[in-house]
Amino acid sequence: MKLRMGMIGNGRIANRFVEECRAASEKLEKQVEQQKIDGIEITCVYNPKQESAAEFAKKHRIPLATSDMEEFLGNVDAVYIAVPHQFHFDYAKSMLEAGKHVLCEKPMSLIESDVIELYELAEQKKLVLMEGIKTNYAPGFKEIIQRVKRGEIGTVIDVEAAFTRIPVANTRECWDIENGGSFTEFGSYALLPIVKLFGTKNLHADYHYVEGETGVDTYVKAHFYQTDEFGQTISYATAKTGLGTKSEGQLLISGTKGYILVPSPWWLTKKFEICREDPSWNQTITTEFEGAGLRYEIEAFVKMMQGEEVPEYLTAEESRWMAEQMDHFRNLKQYRRAERNRVYMAKMMETEASDDLDINEDVGIWAHRGCCFRYPENTIPAFLAAAKLQGLKGIELDIQLTKDGEMVVIHDEKVDATTTGTGAVADYTLAELQALQITGRGCEEPVDVTSLKLEDMPEFDGNLRIPTIREVFEVLMPYLKKGLFINIELKNSNVRYEGMEQKILDLVQEMGLENNIIYSSFLPESMGVIKELNPQAKTGILGGWVHWCTQKMQEFHADAVHPYTGGMDITKGAAKEFSGFPVRAWNMEEPFYGSKTGRFKDGNMLRYAKLGVTDLFTNVPEEYLV
Repeated sequence: MKLRMGMIGNGRIANRFVEECRAASEKLEKQVEQQKIDGIEITCVYNPKQESAAEFAKKHRIPLATSDMEEFLGNVDAVYIAVPHQFHFDYAKSMLEAGKHVLCEKPMSLIESDVIELYELAEQKKLVLMEGIKTNYAPGFKEIIQRVKRGEIGTVIDVEAAFTRIPVANTRECWDIENGGSFTEFGSYALLPIVKLFGTKNLHADYHYVEGETGVDTYVKAHFYQTDEFGQTISYATAKTGLGTKSEGQLLISGTKGYILVPSPWWLTKKFEICREDPSWNQTITTEFEGAGLRYEIEAFVKMMQGEEVPEYLTAEESRWMAEQMDHFRNLKQYRRAERNRVYMAKMMETEASDDLDINEDVGIWAHRGCCFRYPENTIPAFLAAAKLQGLKGIELDIQLTKDGEMVVIHDEKVDATTTGTGAVADYTLAELQALQITGRGCEEPVDVTSLKLEDMPEFDGNLRIPTIREVFEVLMPYLKKGLFINIELKNSNVRYEGMEQKILDLVQEMGLENNIIYSSFLPESMGVIKELNPQAKTGILGGWVHWCTQKMQEFHADAVHPYTGGMDITKGAAKEFSGFPVRAWNMEEPFYGSKTGRFKDGNMLRYAKLGVTDLFTNVPEEYLV
């Protein structure tokens, strides 16, 4: 019998789960004679947004995608829940009530009473409920716990566990004040060895944390001490988590005979050291760790469903204790935030300051490849629609060189994604390029020009094609004379177009647009060339991480940085480092005209002003300028 596994949610970890589930299934299929379940098939993915579920199912070859819960329940025996933390409880409860076994991503819940209720319901229904902390089921971590319990390092006195990461700044955990932050994201890992080695009895907690610019905790240091029946301290533990603060990610277990050291990243346990006073006794143990590690928890989940004993199973009491810590920490933050707000309001009253400063009011809005959600990207209609927006600061576009040396406006180094052609831009002459028909990104059919709203664009000649940069300048000249800027990205990081820097500088000078143009590139050296050719030219360094951009800005004497929104630094005070020069951020999650993928993930990108962003490149500038 194959287990029909359903997935609720299709976020980041869900992608790994699919492959790990198939790896676990292959192992089960080799053990058919011993197993009631001889394999696992992911039969269905559920998401309230049908389009998102369908995209995920197609990518991973899953038979059914649905936003209909009844349809989902009719096609699964067990469920894997991979949604944001605050939704774990509701989905887990409804699945148990429907008679489905549940494997839920950590943390099971952020509220202690929720976890108690879920385990009681699972017991009542005689169903398996498992909190998915992959480390707990990995061979290396299991061996560490077994060796400690055999007394190889004596009585454990102290446990120190750390899990820190520099995050992508546009993720949920960086902005969700109530449910995000480092502790709710990574605390389950840091708490795991503590609860497995000390249990839950007489463990007392004390939390200290640093809050970031977005209001979430960017670093937490939780201290625990355990007492005996007489109130005497018998052991200690420390759990460290960081989101934007980096620490050595090791696990150290100290005992009366020796210690165990698991190097970073300890939660992917592949080897560890056992050390005693006599160094000649020391050992380095190497253990198995396959794939992403999720396969081990999946195998344990199936064993539980078959009625087999899983000694390392994270018990209801252990899950409850971890949820208690999440609950306690969130309540502590909420209390301190309320106190801080009370003091702040009192000071505001004392100074009679009644006007709130809107940190977003001065953020410059730029049209990324024009208004490229409403019109095909990098085309004359997209640029005209943007230029007509009141308050727009500028337009961002991309240039490359044709086979015959002409400068054309197109983003991809190949024409496949946005035209009816195939192959590299550099292999086409200008005439050949302009003969290609424009498609929406990812679409096969040419754009029907009559379907575009062109009534207020008398400047457009109706010929939808890849334009030259000269043509763009000419059609936008009335707006450029009124102060509109153009950011020209030189697409030379993958294809090194020889002499492109001189060509574009010459054209800009010829047309008298020196004061309207900003140059940028993912190739910092190219910006160095621009500065050598014209020291007065304004340049920006494009990149993923803002700190890398600032480093290259100094090295190549650029005037600005153009980082990915996710590459901004969320730690408190980091924005001060970027004062004095433009920080123009871009977002790659927003959809394009005709695109079947992408979403307005960030909602209002103006929030990045808190992190030092001065300008935004957006596909939907009209959303910010109405």
